[in-house]
Amino acid sequence: MKKEIKKTKLIIGLFLIAGSATVAQTLNDAIKLTTNEQFESADAAFKVLLQSQPNNGDYCFYFGENYFKNDNMEMANAMYQKGADANPTNPISYVGLGKVQWYKDQSADAKANFFKATTLAAGKNATVLMKIAEAYTNAPTKNLTDAFTLLAQAAKLEPKNPEVYILTGDAFLEQNNGSKAVENYEKAGTLDPKSPRALLKQGQIWNRAKNYQLAIDTYKKAKLIDSTFAPAFREAAEIYHKAGQDKIAYGQMKKYIQLNNDCGARARSAGFALESKFYKECIVDAKEAQKCDSTNVFIHRYLAYAKYETVDYAGGLENINFFFANAPADKVIPQDYEYRAKLLSKTGKDSLAILDFKKAMDLQPDKVELNGDIANAYVQMKKYPEAIAAYKVKMEKGKPGVNDYYKLGIAYYKSKDFINADSSFVQVIKLQPELTLGHLWRAKSNSQLDPKNEKWLAKPFYETYLTKVKPEDTEKSKSDLVGANTYMGVYFMNNKNVCEAKAYFKKVAELEPTNANAKKFLESAEAKKCP
Repeated sequence: MKKEIKKTKLIIGLFLIAGSATVAQTLNDAIKLTTNEQFESADAAFKVLLQSQPNNGDYCFYFGENYFKNDNMEMANAMYQKGADANPTNPISYVGLGKVQWYKDQSADAKANFFKATTLAAGKNATVLMKIAEAYTNAPTKNLTDAFTLLAQAAKLEPKNPEVYILTGDAFLEQNNGSKAVENYEKAGTLDPKSPRALLKQGQIWNRAKNYQLAIDTYKKAKLIDSTFAPAFREAAEIYHKAGQDKIAYGQMKKYIQLNNDCGARARSAGFALESKFYKECIVDAKEAQKCDSTNVFIHRYLAYAKYETVDYAGGLENINFFFANAPADKVIPQDYEYRAKLLSKTGKDSLAILDFKKAMDLQPDKVELNGDIANAYVQMKKYPEAIAAYKVKMEKGKPGVNDYYKLGIAYYKSKDFINADSSFVQVIKLQPELTLGHLWRAKSNSQLDPKNEKWLAKPFYETYLTKVKPEDTEKSKSDLVGANTYMGVYFMNNKNVCEAKAYFKKVAELEPTNANAKKFLESAEAKKCP
């Protein structure tokens, strides 16, 4: 579960947030809450259990597991240690301590704790063996050889325990042996037909194989077995999202929330909405999550991103500033710098935006498009040479498109380098000849290269521009159309072709009835002679 959730583009994460009215009666009930991703409810349940038996090592271990699966490794370690201190002969506590060390790449210390756990268990505790194998399988650094050995030993001790075969399937999946993984998941399902977990695992295989329809069908079966099993709805939401069916995906996530209404689940829903580009829904979900935990800094990340996308730049900047001021340094990701930079730029703080764009570039040097954002910020500051340099870097490192050449041309034009501006707009026309902007800006550039109209360099480009503008674009292009028609009118007037000039000035008057130049010419004696 933890591994699947961490695959999202923005790297959102899960959060432990206090508060729940649900209290389990037994250890198995509390464990089921963890399995169902109701981490806050499980937290409350374990606290009740520990009140009754403060020195129960099993309670401490599974309470630690609840923290661990909710991405709170430090609290998990504290709870494992509490179990070891309270009951030093219980081997399961040392499995937890070793797992944390294994995840932190402290392999020697981890193996020492695993050895202590297996020694205390004396080869008679299948759970100890399975939990060590689970750590070896799921951690970033894997030890699948020992995992398989431990699981084989556990299977001999408890051949009818479905968990052994689920974990064995997980180990085979890490070997990319899908058929063996399915075989073990199916065996687990046979041993416990009322549990949806084995089907959920099979669905993850089809997900990995990008067979989304089969994954969806498998999750449907899991939900038929247990309609209250929240992870099946979350997994289904992720699959529908990957399949491009985001409306259905978001609907599945809302069902997940109905079944798991913890604060953390609401935060996950907000993150999922953001990932699916449902920005308005993300804001609603994030604010709901804030109602039960206003201190969750990651909610401010969601809000900042979503507000940028919904054009609430001031609000988004407030959220991202709060995030940077309060988030742990190791939880800040490159996208955070990107979004703060974008929000700073949109609120007129371009010099600060450039610093953040450059920080984002340092963290992800392959993301060459950020050079374009840096260039845009320099343009806003009217630092055109710097903008040109940044655009060039972007184009040299990536595959330049129409927009790149257009923006580069504008930067050259504004820096009064009209020759290079014209060259850039030549490339715009080559890539997209029907785009009016290329012809228009070639005309403007050549007009600047021929300010006294000695050669009428802009004429062919204005002529082409006027043929390219669609009738439906007349209103938004009015100013440029007035300029183009005026230029052509003056050209024909200068060349003693009064009637042609009149045709262009009539268009100017139609577009701008108060235009003094058009009015003066059309009222002249020469123009009145033309039909």
